[in-house]
Amino acid sequence: MTSFFDLHVHTNRGSPDSGLNAQELVTEAHRIGLTGAMVTEHNGWPRHDFEEFARNQSVILIRALEVYTPLGHIITMGLDRHVTGFHGDVNQVRELKREVERVGGFMILAHPFRFLFDVHGIYTQNKLFEDPAKVPDTPEEAALHPVFELVDDIEVVNGGNIEVENRFAQEVAAVLGRWGTGGSDAHSTNGLGKGVTVFKGSIRNERDLLEALRAGDFFPIEGFHVGRPIYYGRDSLWDPALTNALR
Repeated sequence: MTSFFDLHVHTNRGSPDSGLNAQELVTEAHRIGLTGAMVTEHNGWPRHDFEEFARNQSVILIRALEVYTPLGHIITMGLDRHVTGFHGDVNQVRELKREVERVGGFMILAHPFRFLFDVHGIYTQNKLFEDPAKVPDTPEEAALHPVFELVDDIEVVNGGNIEVENRFAQEVAAVLGRWGTGGSDAHSTNGLGKGVTVFKGSIRNERDLLEALRAGDFFPIEGFHVGRPIYYGRDSLWDPALTNALR
């Protein structure tokens, strides 16, 4: 069985900038054929309340937290709270990593190259490369950033990104030997499922998802929500039959 998960969704239960309510998420995810979604709230959704809502829904819902750090946003599985500490640099991400490892979680660097290709002023709007003089020219140069040693994977399809940002993330992931995940970053029903991660197996709960992520048994696609999937990732993983199955 193949599982289709949107690994980056926000609702108004824990993200003040989201207009998507939880029932709308379930209804739309079911309509477009998603197996499930990872709800990556900015402020968190209390575990008990989340589990009560997620129980017996028509799609599988996984709880996560999108943590703000000096090096960008990191989707974390397993945490109940933000981890900040006193550091304003890569050391804060190291502290976050220690806590995620303690609870047996997982870290995905979200939209790592957003705004990297915009016209720059004194500073860029990209959190990894704020100095325009240090913007990397190649994926190989970008892959040297220390944040990539600390996260478990990186998001290479983000529904809120422009294509060049996603494609550059894909190229960096290939340099790093990572698989790369897909998520819509949806804050409404519009665009839900634009970015999706495809798992070759049945994902029934958080444990299954963690095991599949750690095994690298997945690949990202774009365009799931409109039935025109575009493959991002390693050719050896792509099953051409999936293209027809999604139409």
